[in-house]
Amino acid sequence: MMQPALLRKQRILMIILLAMILTTIVLGLSLGYSSIPIDRLLPAFLGNGTFKEDFILFSIRLPRILITLLAGMALALSGAILQGVTRNDLADPGIIGINSGAGVAIAVFFLFIPVEAGSFVYLMPVVAFCGALLTAVLIYVFSYSRQTGLQPVRLVLTGIGFSLALSGVMIVLISSTERGKSRLHRKLACRQYLGGRLAVYLGITALAAHFDPFHFIQSE
Repeated sequence: MMQPALLRKQRILMIILLAMILTTIVLGLSLGYSSIPIDRLLPAFLGNGTFKEDFILFSIRLPRILITLLAGMALALSGAILQGVTRNDLADPGIIGINSGAGVAIAVFFLFIPVEAGSFVYLMPVVAFCGALLTAVLIYVFSYSRQTGLQPVRLVLTGIGFSLALSGVMIVLISSTERGKSRLHRKLACRQYLGGRLAVYLGITALAAHFDPFHFIQSE
């Protein structure tokens, strides 16, 4: 049972954060290369905006803001799950090898699977997600024991081992390719972080359904 003072503090913090998010959304919709006055945002959402306002809001800025919100939610949720499962406030998908798995998947896909340039942009997040999810499953399998279940220390150590091994594989793949491809791959591999964290949320949560990570957060 949470103390009333702590609960009140969390509610105040949540209200402040929501206010900051709403303020950022309004400023993000209004400011830019083609600025839109704040008093024109509501008429535009109600269908009374000009063609320029509708195009800027609904085709450019609003989708970008929604994707940013979803990405932030995914990062926060995956971090909370990992920190609860591992009982470590510094736990991160990159530490236990999730990001490395997504990066290796992108490297293999880019180097060995022929695909058109236009399709590669859309397939890259899917490939990163599948690689990260497969890595999460393997880490869970190697960390789980029938006698003791899923131990946080063993999970972290196994994840660190996977991270080092997959990072080595990625270095070997990149160093063995042509110079042009190597440069392009390094840029593309930097974008795999979102797929990795989404895979943490879906993969580890599904596999560890009997595990209540928030129990550990509350018990500390």
